[in-house]
Order: sequence, then structure tokens, then C-alpha cells
Amino acid sequence: MATEDRTLLGRFLERLRERAPLLARYRNDPALFFSERGVRFFDEFERLFTDLYSLNVDKTVLLAPRGGGKTFGAALLATAFFLFRDFDVGIVAGSETQALTLFSYISEWLELKEIEGAVERLRRSDLVGVQGNRIVARTASARSIRGLHLGRGKRGALLIIDEEAEADEAVVRAARYTVRTANPPVILRSSTYHKLTGSFAELVEDHRGQGYELYRWDSFDIASGCRYECEKCPVPEFRESYCKGKAKRAEGWIDIDQIAGEWEDSSREAFEVEVMGMRPSSSGCVITPEAIDRAIVKKEAIHEVDFGRTVCYGCSGCYGGVDWGFAGMTAVVVLGVEGDTVNVLYTEAFHRLGVDAIVERLKELRERFGLREVYADSSHPFENSRLRDEGFAVWGTSSGTLGVPFVSFKEEGVAILSYLFEKDRIEIPEKHTTLIRQLRTWRRDQHGHIVKRNDHFPDALIAAMMKMKIMGVGGGRKPRLYTSSRRFF
Repeated sequence: MATEDRTLLGRFLERLRERAPLLARYRNDPALFFSERGVRFFDEFERLFTDLYSLNVDKTVLLAPRGGGKTFGAALLATAFFLFRDFDVGIVAGSETQALTLFSYISEWLELKEIEGAVERLRRSDLVGVQGNRIVARTASARSIRGLHLGRGKRGALLIIDEEAEADEAVVRAARYTVRTANPPVILRSSTYHKLTGSFAELVEDHRGQGYELYRWDSFDIASGCRYECEKCPVPEFRESYCKGKAKRAEGWIDIDQIAGEWEDSSREAFEVEVMGMRPSSSGCVITPEAIDRAIVKKEAIHEVDFGRTVCYGCSGCYGGVDWGFAGMTAVVVLGVEGDTVNVLYTEAFHRLGVDAIVERLKELRERFGLREVYADSSHPFENSRLRDEGFAVWGTSSGTLGVPFVSFKEEGVAILSYLFEKDRIEIPEKHTTLIRQLRTWRRDQHGHIVKRNDHFPDALIAAMMKMKIMGVGGGRKPRLYTSSRRFF
């Protein structure tokens, strides 16, 4: 053996001897490793951590709210399996940012001074331990996971699929095979329940049939405590339907006033999905009939003034939404913001008319309302370019797409629109009969998909909701971390 090889082997053995006491101390109780460094587990995560690390459960699904600690918790599990079980760990996430965030959490633990030498090589999205085990982070794409095999029959492997609801179903299916040759394979699949279809939705609804154990928590389970008496809760719905006193016993990181603010700033469905970690509604009216009734007003939202011009009284800004169509109809809505209320100022449907006629009408509306901002669906790039050439400020994506992409924005736009209706922050004069009729017949099917039938005006409203998103209306606020002398999880 060459001198250089003997030196490398000696260093390797020395690092193993240095780590031996650490491994012996925490191998059977890895939670102690984290608790001694300021992390306290809450009940449901402790159950998940214990069941998975002990291998009593080898396939788990985690359902939790946005900002609910899913990624941080997955990092704790990955660190424990890597350090104390010598497992390979694979991370597959819906986006590169999500994958690297989880990987960075793990890296922070492995860079602690007391376990220095546990990592042989560290790169941007993968690392190798001194035992030869590794941690690899990948985005959920067929290309990124092609050829990835964990364990390879020599050791166990933990596969973490983070925010699965945002990942392609075929990619998730392929990712599950990356631990096929591990001994043993362990799987954690986690997400917020953003979509009613796809692999994660099917898993949650049939987790026992697929051999998975379900773990779940909501924002009240991880609240930082509650100073209110339940009888004096500022949000009665919390006491009756959501919290039911749990926040009084919780020792987490989300402030109860933050949760109350999210209730005020979100539609009920957005609150239940994003804050409570509940499944979205599956079918029925997109907007409840009661909310539509409250939005309909007899008064005119626009007023005639001198020189025959029509303007929005007291309006702080007018903008338009357009849903393009030729065989059906093109729907145009003009909205104005007055205080904290959105007023429907104008609606018009164009049947089998080309872009010239529609552009001329929008130019008339520009003179009439001062309309300059237009939020049109992105399905008709030529028409959107024409509007831009005529001097309208047509919203587009940072990637260069002109218009609002319904594929990615539609459900978010529906959530913002639902918020306006539920919080009584939209007014529709009763003369806009076609818009009102289409809102009343706007439905979801049994799978939760919005039915594509007579929905041109609702779609025009959805496109216009991009303006509300930019203004920060209806999207809720991301929970802030609660800081103290200890770290809670």
C-alpha cells in the first residue's frame, strides 16, 4: 500500500473513532441529540419521528399547513437517519428552491462542531459521509432523478418527497423506485393539500390501502400559546370549528394573532387549506349563493359628470379583466377599487367579433374610465400584443408571457375572488345580469375541478384578480417564526 493511501486510511479510521462515542450515545435516542441543541418536539411530530426512526413504520404521509414545519421536520429525520443509522437519504421536492432549502437545513446540523468529520464531501445539493452513505437533493423532474438509486442493497435509504402536491404525478411514481434496492427502504411523503387530484390527493384519501401511516397537524397544534380565554376568542369560528382550545396547550412558533390575521385576509377555503392543512372543497358552487346575493347592489357604482364622461366616484384605480374567446364569447370586465371594496363598473360580452372591434371598445373604455391596466388571459398572445401596441399596460409574467397564465394562477385567482365575496368586499350592480347568472351557475365537479361551461365572465374576473394579488389582497400572510430562548418543533 502506498504511503498516501495509508495516510488517507489512517485519517478515515481516526474520524470513525472520534465519532464512535457520539454514535453510541444517540443511536438509540436520536431525539436527545436535537433536544440538547434547543429543539423540542410537539406531540404529533414526536410520534412521526419515533415511528419512522424505529422502523415500526416504513411508509408515512405527512399532511400539514403551509409554514407548518414540514421541511424542517424532514431535515431532522434526514439528519438522524444519516448520522445514526448510516442510511442514504434522497430528497425530491416540487421545486429546486424547496429541495435546496431542505438540504441546507440538513447541512446546518452536519456542520456542528461536535460532529465535525462526519461528512467526507459536501457540494451544493449532495454530500457523502465517512461511512460512504450520502444525501442527495433533486427537483421533481424525470431528468433529475434518472439513474438515482439509494441504498443499492448495502444499506437502508430514506426517501423524502417534499410538497408532493406541487410535483408531477409521473415523477413522484418514478421517485418511489429510487429506494427499491435499499435494505430497508423508508419513505416520507409530505405536503399541504393544495390540489384535489394527483398522487398526493390519492395517497391521503387511500393511505391505508397503499400501506401508509398518516400524520397530520394544523396551525393551532403549533401555535405559540394563546392569551385569550376561549369564551372571549376574537374569532368565534376558532372556538367552534378549528382550534377548540388546542392553542392553550400548544408551545409552538406561530402567534395566535397571526392566525387570526390570516382568517381575516383569506377566503374560508384558502384558510382551511393553507392554515389548517385541510383538504380543499370537492364539489358544488365555486361562490356560495349567499355571498353572491350580498354582493349584488341596486345602486350604480358609476356616476355621470360634466362633459358626458363617466368616472368611478371616489375610485382609487380602475383596471380591466379579459377572457378571450371567439367561438364562445370574449368577456370584458372593468373594476374599480373604492376604499377596501372592489366595484364592478362595466361588463360586456363580444360574440364572434375579431380583435379590432374589441380593441376599439377598450379604447372607448379608456376614455370613459381612465382604463389603462388590462389583465387578460394568456391564451391569445396576438390579441394581448395588439392591446399593448394600442397603449394598454398588459400584465405579463417575468418569463415574457403576455397575459395571466390560467394553468398556474386559476385556483389562486379563485381563492382571492372567493375572499372578496366572503368578506363582503365586492359589489356588483344588479344590471350586470350575465355576470351574475354565470357566477350563480359556476360549479366544481365531484373531483373539485371547475366545470368549463358558461364561465367567461368568472374567468375575466379571475384574470383581474392578478391585480389584487399584486396589491396583497386575499392571499393571507405567511406565518412568522416565533423566537424564544429555545427552538420548538
